[in-house]
Amino acid sequence: MAISKKEKVEEKKKEQKDKRNVVESCVGVDIGTYAIKVMQIRKDSNQIHLETYGELEMAAYDALPPGSLANLGEEKTVTAIRDLFTAAKITSSKGVFAIPMQDCFITSITIPKVSDAELNSLIPIEARKYLPIPISEVQLNYWRTEVNFRTEDKEDTIVIAAVKNDTFNLYNRYAKKLGFKDFSFEIESLSQARIVADYFKDEKPMLCIDIGGKYSFATLLHKNIVRDTNLIRKGSYDNTSQISKVLGLSMDVAEGAKRVFGYLGDASSPHLAEVMGLASFPLFDEIKYLLLNYERKYNIIIERVVLSGGGALQKGIKDILSEFLKKEVILLDPFSSIVLPENLKEVLLENDDKYAVASGLALRDYI
Repeated sequence: MAISKKEKVEEKKKEQKDKRNVVESCVGVDIGTYAIKVMQIRKDSNQIHLETYGELEMAAYDALPPGSLANLGEEKTVTAIRDLFTAAKITSSKGVFAIPMQDCFITSITIPKVSDAELNSLIPIEARKYLPIPISEVQLNYWRTEVNFRTEDKEDTIVIAAVKNDTFNLYNRYAKKLGFKDFSFEIESLSQARIVADYFKDEKPMLCIDIGGKYSFATLLHKNIVRDTNLIRKGSYDNTSQISKVLGLSMDVAEGAKRVFGYLGDASSPHLAEVMGLASFPLFDEIKYLLLNYERKYNIIIERVVLSGGGALQKGIKDILSEFLKKEVILLDPFSSIVLPENLKEVLLENDDKYAVASGLALRDYI
């Protein structure tokens, strides 16, 4: 007797549920321009537990002062990750690596409903309309969503994702050199979006902003689907650089001032808050432009902006960005679905925003 399409879908859901009930561990690996972050979790029948986590700043591996951006080669990066694994006591043989947004492209499109075979032929044609580089230079992937953003039932929303071949091959080598038996990759904006969707559990349009060292990225999340995402070529390092230049401080002292005082400033250095605000204007202005562009493009109202990444830890950023955008700004809690050891709760909750991508990677198969 032939199995119906509905029965196949139910069988697949059961397999996924069974998989999620198996006790196993997984580590998320987020290689940024400033630091490497890792998080290892363990899933048992009903709970997800944090086993270990860690961060390693890469400047020292490039003989640079603290707070500097590093551009490590392949071998130095592998060495740095190994050192972090050792320090953090990473033991899992299953890993998920974040592919950086600067090497990716992701968007959603709406097309008439077609069969899987027709869709397979159609996607490369559609992708060429959006990709900034030849399709032969990327690994292309796509998937249907269960959400229709229009009223027409005869349409499908398809998410298209592409990763540069060179980047895909590089991360494949990372995983193999680090000895992973089971490994996969995911674009970092999807990892962040997973945590945001699980945290809020509603279908309102949200603008998710991850502020890194050199780069940031914006993701439009609507009905728990990534509808659009953009790379922003600005990050928190711009603040460090400007503090150093304007106030005549060394890079490591400027980085320390940014971390300790942030946008709140320091009474002994009255110009610090002003410098921070001026240095951040290009980043904030780009965020505002994307927010308004998404609202116009998709005919929606974005009421909530969610911040994550190391740059979200700068003191006062939530209030100053909220005032600039005239929107509610919320700091993301990437540990909301994870049971934390009591002795680590206080430390983690003070530094949690930087682990949003690593957390989303580790939780990929479990939420």
